[in-house]
Amino acid sequence: MTDRLHGGTPLAEQIIAGHLTGDEGPVAPGRLVTVRPDRVYVQDGNAPTIARLYEQHGFTKVFDPERVSFVFDHSVLVADVDMADRMKEADRFAARLGVDVRARGQGISHVLAAEVGWFSPGALVLGSDSHTCVGGAFGALGLGMGASDIVAAMVTGTTWLRVPETVEVRFTGTPARATRPRDVLLTLLRDKGQEPFLYRSVEFTGEWARALSGDASASLASLGVELGAKCVFVPDEQGAIPTGTAAGLTRVDFDISGLQPTVALPHLPARTVPLDEAAGTVISYVFVGSCTNSRLEDIAEAAAVVRGHRVRPGVQFVVTPGSNAVYRDALRAGYIDTLMTAGAVVTPAGCGACVGTQGPLPARGENVLSTMNRNFRGRMGNPEADIYLSSPVVAAATALSGVIPRVEDLP
Repeated sequence: MTDRLHGGTPLAEQIIAGHLTGDEGPVAPGRLVTVRPDRVYVQDGNAPTIARLYEQHGFTKVFDPERVSFVFDHSVLVADVDMADRMKEADRFAARLGVDVRARGQGISHVLAAEVGWFSPGALVLGSDSHTCVGGAFGALGLGMGASDIVAAMVTGTTWLRVPETVEVRFTGTPARATRPRDVLLTLLRDKGQEPFLYRSVEFTGEWARALSGDASASLASLGVELGAKCVFVPDEQGAIPTGTAAGLTRVDFDISGLQPTVALPHLPARTVPLDEAAGTVISYVFVGSCTNSRLEDIAEAAAVVRGHRVRPGVQFVVTPGSNAVYRDALRAGYIDTLMTAGAVVTPAGCGACVGTQGPLPARGENVLSTMNRNFRGRMGNPEADIYLSSPVVAAATALSGVIPRVEDLP
């Protein structure tokens, strides 16, 4: 984050103040304001809905074709005719508008947004996907919005919002060696619930948060919406804290000393338990990917676990890099070869199996262990499968044994 974003004012309020459409007076929590976003991006899954809204209202253009992007990430390998038709409709719609298009296989919108610079310090970015909150790992105010609000922003170049209150989550202590940011976030959700964070801007602080790598920060930020937050912010690699001790700032202290790796049980992320409580659960499908854990660091960790070993017979182990750049970097580093040698199936970049609009789908009655952000019933396309959530380290270890391991069994 740049120096101009530091100081006593909460970061969300600073960014909003810098994007007001006019002189609307001081920005304060609870006020309704109109702002100009720097970027609006649409994911393929709801592009057809947006196209129909355009048609219903007679819209034909966007406010700036260079600042509106379509990203084809949810359905890269489509095996359903109806979904294929929807993707073709989205293709034609994007072509008519003349907007920037990121084609199938380039990657997940939120991963690409960081790589190409849409998420930059002080930027205000709107996405038609709830996990646009990933932007907070890069100093950007990333806001996920529904189709109607996205259409309005695409046409007018503006949007309205209520300025959120800010809550600081101050982490203290150091978690266990194998614990990852997602374990910390989902434990926070389990222990505190959503109430302290609903429609608030959450700023993570503390030594542990400041020490996170860029990939780890993005993993933490991607789960902000599971807290119910409007947006989240993570300290940058220099350890800058946006607010510090801003006057009147609500603070939640959360001690993570010795926190163990976790697993979220079906069918809610908040049903998170310490790893050992889920150990022994038989798993036949393991998925490493999604905007939460598909970056280079995640793939490197999975490869390190399986190196020199083989995936257990009867276990399907699927790895989906978050972007083409991540895929290429992983290839150059030898991670992809390691994973494939161990028996993993590595797919083109994108959302992969996360939302169930492409394969591989889980079978009826199958237990799945996934690194994605949500495990709602039917999330991967089959409501008769049970989905557990974990970090890439736990997921890869599970692929080797066919059961969720104990902490002592992790490498």
